[in-house]
Parts: sequence; structure tokens; C-alpha cells
Amino acid sequence: MPIIEQDFMTLTQDLDVAAFWEENVRCQMFTTDKPRCALSFSPDDHWIFEFMEVPSTLRYYRDKTYRDTLHRETNTITRQYVGRAFFDEDTWEHEPKRIENLFGCYFTYHEGGTPWLTPVTEDPDEFSRVLDEAEATDLRTWALPGPYLEEWEQRKAAGKPLPKLGTGSRGPATIMTSILKPETLFFWMYDYPALIVRFRDILMEKMVEFNTILREFSGNTEPGWWITDDNSALFNRKLYRTYCFPVLRRVMDVMAPLDATGGTARPVIRYQHSDSAMGHLLDMQYELGIRVVNYGPTLDAGLIREKMPDAYIQGQMPPMLLRNGSPEEIRQQVISDFEKAGRTGGLQIATAGSLAAGTGVGRMRWLMWVVQEHCRY
Repeated sequence: MPIIEQDFMTLTQDLDVAAFWEENVRCQMFTTDKPRCALSFSPDDHWIFEFMEVPSTLRYYRDKTYRDTLHRETNTITRQYVGRAFFDEDTWEHEPKRIENLFGCYFTYHEGGTPWLTPVTEDPDEFSRVLDEAEATDLRTWALPGPYLEEWEQRKAAGKPLPKLGTGSRGPATIMTSILKPETLFFWMYDYPALIVRFRDILMEKMVEFNTILREFSGNTEPGWWITDDNSALFNRKLYRTYCFPVLRRVMDVMAPLDATGGTARPVIRYQHSDSAMGHLLDMQYELGIRVVNYGPTLDAGLIREKMPDAYIQGQMPPMLLRNGSPEEIRQQVISDFEKAGRTGGLQIATAGSLAAGTGVGRMRWLMWVVQEHCRY
């Protein structure tokens, strides 16, 4: 059975979800000339597994028919209670390669969990050979596997929408700590610094090449870049400046040049998400021109606003607070974030990270009601 918290349903019995989302469309810009703060939800595979009591995560990833059916069932429920559908009902069976795959890193699947990238080696000599192979790989023949190209052509022939590729990726901190175990990576920064500098430089250039190919293939001409980099907090300031900052700067200068505009003359977006406590890195994020952010739940909205005065903050509701907190605790968190970061119009109420597994539609409705009542201009 789906998670429907009846006490929160009672509290929100007068909420008009259709009117809420109609108004939300008018609340997206960084300005006070709008009715209220915008709100967004980001449920993912972790969330749907618990919400729908999914009996097999492996089947979810391997069986398109099963996955699409589950998505339709979930969307029916969330449309009824929250007024929104969040899941694709015609999912892809195949996908392009990932940049991690270039370095020999692939997903491992286990029943009851989500896919996990498996590190490639703990032998520095073997990793040097991995880098040789990555550097020599022709990405134009590597990036798009045959089954993906076949599915693309089938969907194109059927008149189905096709995605714009090369819009963003995981960031260098998380990529590097997936390809190598985190402790291996950090030990090698000191024991084999030239090896890790080479890793950084190859990653940097291959990310640009790889995503340029994806953009050309899919006809994506709109500049902008999103980053998901949950492991940023593992890096101190010196290591982040040395190993992550150059990669982000190079990739975004190509994919999201600040002297360009988006397809409708919008500012080019440089967006960073990280679930981690990376408050010590905010000045470097700001230096990189990142102006749309969703950081971890331990980062105070006031600190983000202090360090990044013109950034559009998408957060900072702690996901576990929304899942477990009392109605008053949730309300006070929203009010606090609005006072600290929303008065200038640059806050969107959202969880600091994805919607936590175990959060039901009643609590989602309560967050909508609180924003509607307490975040108005």
C-alpha cells in the first residue's frame, strides 16, 4: 500500500492542489514580483521502492514493462493526492555510456538496493594502464552503444520525443571516488600525485569530448550544465581546488559559457547539487559561476545566502525532517529558510537532496500548504 499519512491529510483537507501548481508556474523567477516562493519535489528510485513496497528492485531495473507499469500506478496516486506525476511512463531500455565506464567502472546490481558503481582497481600500475586505455579510446565509436542507437531510431520513427543529451553529469569528486575507492584515491594523491593529476586531466578533457558528442548527436544547442556531486565534502579546500575545481571550470566553460544565453535568451544555468556538508567549498562554487544550488541538509540557508548572494537556492528542507518531523517542526523550518534566504526572491522550497524514502503524500501536501501560507510576498 502507498504511504498516505492520514493525520497530514486531515491537516490539508482544504488544499487545492490544482490551484497550487497553477500558481507555482508564476513563482519560478529570482524576483519578489511573484505570489510566493516556488516549490518542487524530487522523488527518485529510492523513494518509489518504499512508497510502493516494491518486491524486487532487480526486476525494476531489468524489466521495462514492469517499471513502466509501476510508474503509471505511482503517478495515478500522486496526481490524486499531490496534483503531479513524477515518473516517466515510457522509460528507455538502453542508455549511452557513462564517463565512469571509460575508466572501467560499471554498475553492480543487488536485490533490495539501487545500482552501485564498482571501483576498478587498487593497483596503481593497473590504474596507469586504465588511464592509457581511456586516453586512447575513440569516444565517437564508444559513447553510443548499438542497442541505444537502435532504440533511438525506433522512437524517432514512432514520433516519440527524444531527449537532449549532454546537459550535465555527476561532478569530479563523485566520479573520482567511484572509479577508485575514496580511501585509495586520497592515499594516492599523496603517494602517487602524478598519477592522480593525470587522472584529473584525462577526466577533464574526456568529459568535454564525451558531452560534446552527446550534444551533437541529440541536436542539443542550448548551453547550460548541471552537476550532482555528493562526495564533494570528502575533499578539503586544498584538494578540491587541486582536483575538482579545474575539472568543473573546464567543463562549464565549454558547456555553459557565461557569455552565452539559453534558447529563449535566459541566463545560462550552472547548477550544483550535493547531499554533502560542503559549506567549506561555497566560495569556490561561487567563483565557478554556479548560481543555482541544492546543497546538503546540514548547510544553513543563511550561510548559503551569505556566501552566494545572488544564487537561486533550491532547498534547504532536510529530507529526514520532512519524513519524520512534526507538522510544527516542518512549518518552522520553512519559515526559517524563507526568512534567511527567500526574502530577496531567490529561494525555491525543496528538500536538500531527493525526497527521502518513506515520505508519503500527506507530508508532501503539508509542505505545499506551509509554502502557500507562509512564503508569500
